[in-house]
Amino acid sequence: MTPSIGLYTYSTLPRGSVVHTAHLADALHDAGWDVTVYALDKDGRGFFRPLRARLRLVPATPAPSTTAALVRLRAAELADYLRVHGVRHDVHHAEDCLVASGLLAARAAGHPLALARTVHHVEAFTDPYLAECQERSIRQADLRLTVSHAARRDVAAHFGVDATIVGNGVDVERFSVVDTARVALWRARLGDRGPVVLAVGGVEERKNTSRILEAFARLRAGHPGAQLVIAGGATVLDHGAYRADFEAARAALPPGVRAAVHELGLVPEDELPALYRLADVVALPSLHEGFGLAALEGLASGTPVVVSNRAPFTEFLTTDCATFVDPLSASAIADGFTAALAAPPARRDRGRRAALDHSWARVAARHAAAYERIWSHARDALFGSLA
Repeated sequence: MTPSIGLYTYSTLPRGSVVHTAHLADALHDAGWDVTVYALDKDGRGFFRPLRARLRLVPATPAPSTTAALVRLRAAELADYLRVHGVRHDVHHAEDCLVASGLLAARAAGHPLALARTVHHVEAFTDPYLAECQERSIRQADLRLTVSHAARRDVAAHFGVDATIVGNGVDVERFSVVDTARVALWRARLGDRGPVVLAVGGVEERKNTSRILEAFARLRAGHPGAQLVIAGGATVLDHGAYRADFEAARAALPPGVRAAVHELGLVPEDELPALYRLADVVALPSLHEGFGLAALEGLASGTPVVVSNRAPFTEFLTTDCATFVDPLSASAIADGFTAALAAPPARRDRGRRAALDHSWARVAARHAAAYERIWSHARDALFGSLA
């Protein structure tokens, strides 16, 4: 008999940890695990894609004006949901700080649970409540998981505790299949020009979006038809100051360059593979990442990727399949774009082969081994107390 897993995420929108939750849940389900996803749903639109695993949407009220107030509210809503519905699982797995806080609140109120916590990356919170929330959710977890060695080192450095590396995955088949009609629609929407640089993750400091913008402006000097597409950006964190700086930099660009910058926001799940196939380069010169899933998605699509010359990218990519750049230099990023555009077809094939090493089935198996440890410990403690 396998343990029952409750898998919790802060949103229904396709942000990194939410996407991870969805794919992990389905991979565990396919491996025969009893898994239910709980997602906080503030607008009633439902989860961003269908799941094979069970799904429970947790009602959430309109968001307060500050991130700290939002985390307090959402944690309370989740704790209340667990109490009212009598939710029971052998392992309750939180994919972020927010839902981990709700689970800890439920445990403090007498709702027994074994808590697993995935740390996708350590946030540099300036708000004392959010910093304490993150630390508590990591230190008080019964099982800590990370997606990379880099994230594991950050957890150890900041909180003095260890974590198990479970990695990240990609559905290679999904991204390697070409939907020519969808690609053509995107090409028509952006204009039949090129090349297209795709940045995934929205506008925020750790994604290095402002330097991507500057690098793109430099690229236009040699490629006057180049387009920059920025996709994604759903988050509970406040990036207002960084966005204001980004908008000022965009406004200062020449009109032609400014018109070639397209910010799409959230892209429907079924459109994402076509967008990757439309792109000529995927730009991910991040300042800080837990893993960098967009790099795997780009490789699976056969699209050249430009990434930072630092961990975690150096953990799972090589110069055979990716272009590494100094993320602190817009000039170096622009040169990386140029080099990636000139990459031979063989590099694209190597990229696809590299992506194959990161199947969700492998990621699920690592989680399963970790779950077994925490479940066995909880079971032994229970039987010991009854003896």
